[in-house]
Amino acid sequence: MALREFLSDKQVFTAHDFAQTFPDSQTDRNLLTRAVQRGGVDRVRRGLYVSKSGPFARAHADPFDVASAAVPDAVFCLLSALQLHGVSHNVVNKVQFYTRQHIAPFEYDGIAYEPHRLADHHLKIQSIFTRTARMYHVTTKEQTLVDGLTHVSIAGGPEHLLRSLAGFIVIDIPSILALADSAALSVNARLGWVLDTKHDDWNVAEDILVSVRQHIGSGPYYFWSSTPPKDGHWVKRWRLYLPYPEQEMDSWLNL
Repeated sequence: MALREFLSDKQVFTAHDFAQTFPDSQTDRNLLTRAVQRGGVDRVRRGLYVSKSGPFARAHADPFDVASAAVPDAVFCLLSALQLHGVSHNVVNKVQFYTRQHIAPFEYDGIAYEPHRLADHHLKIQSIFTRTARMYHVTTKEQTLVDGLTHVSIAGGPEHLLRSLAGFIVIDIPSILALADSAALSVNARLGWVLDTKHDDWNVAEDILVSVRQHIGSGPYYFWSSTPPKDGHWVKRWRLYLPYPEQEMDSWLNL
C-alpha cells in the first residue's frame, strides 16, 4: 500500500527519492522493479523514473520536471529558455539545459533531452514560476539572446530564433553588451544587426550601435553558415552575411 501511495503522489522521482521514502527495504525495491516490468512505472534512465500509476496513468510528465529530476543543477537555456520566457515561436520536442554534471543526452516520451556543459564564465540566470507553481532556473532574456546568437543552429535556426526574440518586449541593453563583451566578433556582428533591426522597439540608442560597430573587426562574418551553402546576403554596415534577404529576416524580428 505504501508504494501505491508513493506512485500516486509523486509523478517524477529518482532512486534517491525512493530510497529516502523506503530506506533499506529490499521488498519495496523488488516491488518497484515489478512495477516497471508491468508498465506501472517508466524507467527513463538509470536512477530516474516516471509513475504511470493512479492519477498519472494517462498523464504525460512535464519535460522540465524530468530534466530537473535528472540534473538538479539544470539551468534551462536556448530553445527551452525561449519556451519558459513564453516567446518560443514553434513547438519543440527538445529540452536544453546547462549543467556542470557529466550526463549523456537521453530521450523519453518523444522528447530529446540535451545537456550542455556549463562554461566557466558567470551565467546570468533567473527563477521562473509557472502557472502550476513550479519553479525552474533559466537563463535571463539577455543571456538567452546572446546564447542564441552564439549557437544559431541549436537554437532552432535563424527564423525560429528571430521570431522568438521578437517576443521580448523589454531588453536590458547594458546587460546584453556586458555579455557580448566576451563573445566572439561574429556574435557581436550578429548582435549589432539584431539591435539595429530592433532599435525602435528596444530603444537602442545610435551611440550603442556605433560602439558595437567599432568592436566587430573587419569581418566578414556569417549569421548562420560559413560552409557551403554559405550565407550569401551581404550587409555592409555589419560586415555580415545573412542566410536570407535582409528584408525577410527583418520581418521575422518585427512581427
